[in-house]
Amino acid sequence: MPSVSCYMLLNRREFTSLNCPGVGNFPAFSGQKEGRNNPDKTNVPDIGPIVRGRYFIVERPSGGTLGPLRERFLKEVYGTDRSTWFGLYRDDGKIDDYTFIQGVKRGNFRLHPIGPLGLSEGCITLVHPIQFSYLRDMLLKYGPTLNIPGSQLKAYGTVQVY
Repeated sequence: MPSVSCYMLLNRREFTSLNCPGVGNFPAFSGQKEGRNNPDKTNVPDIGPIVRGRYFIVERPSGGTLGPLRERFLKEVYGTDRSTWFGLYRDDGKIDDYTFIQGVKRGNFRLHPIGPLGLSEGCITLVHPIQFSYLRDMLLKYGPTLNIPGSQLKAYGTVQVY
């Protein structure tokens, strides 16, 4: 089966659309406050949106040895089930959880539904959890079939951020 290929425009508006031809178009946002969907703020950690470029949609990395405890806490207290999220690794020559923009390290970008606090610290956040569930189901249906050049990893698909 083919992998999913999506794209998103940082449009300086409250919402943008994550477009995944053949799957759907989903209201989304990235970043918060003055950084929300603002391409001029990609170098501002925790405020700015995801950095422009191509990303591989991968299994979300676990949070180390304390990760499971933290995730259970977040699920119980905030209702945020991070086990359903995906990682986004930028195609920047080094396939990992970090990238640099104007000398500033950014990373831990994720694809996830909006949570109770409505935050995005640079992740691609879908506005409607039910739509995230649908997109997630489609990604899982196709499976991680895309070979990521220069690594042993396989991706569920890609997102091009403009």
